[in-house]
Amino acid sequence: MTYMAQYHAGTMEILHALRGELAQIGALSSRAAEVIRGGGRVWTSMHSGHLPRFETHQERRGNPGLIVQHDDFAVLEPGDMVFTNFCHREVLAARRRGVYVVCVTTPYRDNEFRPTGFTDLSHGNPDGLMLGDVSDEVLHTHMPYQQGLVDCAEIPEFTLCPCAATGTGAVHWMLVGEVEQKLADPDAPEGGKARQYLEVLTERAGRTAAHMDAIEETALTMAERILAGGRWFARSLEHPGLQTEFQEASGPRVVNYGDWDAAPDQNIMLISAISPAFPEEVALAREKREQGAFVIAIGPAALDGVVPEEGLGRIADVAFDNFSPESGGAVEIAGRAQTICPTSAIVDNVIQQMISAQWAEEMIGKGTVPTFLRGVYQTGGAAYNSAMTERFAERGY
Repeated sequence: MTYMAQYHAGTMEILHALRGELAQIGALSSRAAEVIRGGGRVWTSMHSGHLPRFETHQERRGNPGLIVQHDDFAVLEPGDMVFTNFCHREVLAARRRGVYVVCVTTPYRDNEFRPTGFTDLSHGNPDGLMLGDVSDEVLHTHMPYQQGLVDCAEIPEFTLCPCAATGTGAVHWMLVGEVEQKLADPDAPEGGKARQYLEVLTERAGRTAAHMDAIEETALTMAERILAGGRWFARSLEHPGLQTEFQEASGPRVVNYGDWDAAPDQNIMLISAISPAFPEEVALAREKREQGAFVIAIGPAALDGVVPEEGLGRIADVAFDNFSPESGGAVEIAGRAQTICPTSAIVDNVIQQMISAQWAEEMIGKGTVPTFLRGVYQTGGAAYNSAMTERFAERGY
């Protein structure tokens, strides 16, 4: 199985497993809607990682904003409800003063569902608490605790290419869709909108397999350019979280590193978008292609049925459709003019991680193993990255 196929298969496994959480998500959403009706607030701090912080923020396009992101547990009041990745003493204190706490699993934080000692103390729990100790319920995202979805024999210490955006994003939007439905129609059956969202997301993620031939050709071009001295940069100007999913745990170290001007005609610019023609992204693509860079675009071909005359995909050397053409999202709520719960960023990330995975395979096929970052949340992660720094600096990849 190619590396990109491994990543795709792992993604689909996560999404299929989430079907087993529909009943719990439906019940939790009913509770959340009752909290809001009663004047309380529903919070989320299940944003560990990189893209999730941007994706779950209440100002994200397609988010109605009733589930509010927070970092300070002191602001939570009795009667409130929170979905969180954390299990430290502040979480326990919030529960004891009457906050309904739902702990949500993530690869980034220690919990009782992984081997003891896997998590570094920096991402462990100094209070010695686990999810079940501080919560009323635990909700599983089904992401592997190792975070990466690709096994690479040449890098046996950890798996490659992160998945936190998939599990966290899917669960967040399933909850949002359900809460909005319960507020619009208290008699609506539980789980309907969560199921609808998951089915749409699963279908769209599944369709990314159609890109594999083009991804293989793209990854080969990327490997040739990197070995010729080119640099690989990634940008996402409308949704900044997407570009953060590269140079992180389980991601390639080469991205956004080095001097663009050293060899611009050998460089790679990958732009991940949630609109087909966001002006700043279009301008960036045009500028970099004029410099001779290989420009890759990921995003929708249209938005709400409108195909732009000069969209990002038409300027790029190669474009990958994320099959997410709505400005709002995949879920309709009666009485709401705009749809909610987008799939765009999650599918974008699946595609860009497949590209990253296949690039690694092409590099290895050419006789050189690229440097990937080991998550510092893993025991030994920081030491591994430090040990690889000199070699990475010498080669640049």
